[in-house]
Amino acid sequence: MRIPKRYGQSKELSCPFCVRVATQKNAQGIDVCFQHTKEVLQEIKCTCGSWLEQRSGKFGPYFNCLNCGNINFKRGMEMKALQKGKETTIPKAISAPEKKEVHSPRETTISTDDVEYFD
Repeated sequence: MRIPKRYGQSKELSCPFCVRVATQKNAQGIDVCFQHTKEVLQEIKCTCGSWLEQRSGKFGPYFNCLNCGNINFKRGMEMKALQKGKETTIPKAISAPEKKEVHSPRETTISTDDVEYFD
């Protein structure tokens, strides 16, 4: 059974900054809602470590990585979320200096009678 396409259901765009329906484009060419027309998408790092270049094509926006090639826009936004998660966990507030335990070196003497060291 074939289900016919209906007007407006074939492609629904959402704003990358919020969940609303995207109706306009910003300066970068990304489809955004009316409240984020002046917002600019920050640079995103790929999982390989290089920067993603934002591009727009026939099928909509996408990212290009020098090492990985073309990356889907949705996957690039997931990388941004991962990058944001790493930024929040990496910085560590130092409130007091940490005390390090100092261990004195131990001397171990091995003789020929030790079965563990000589097989």
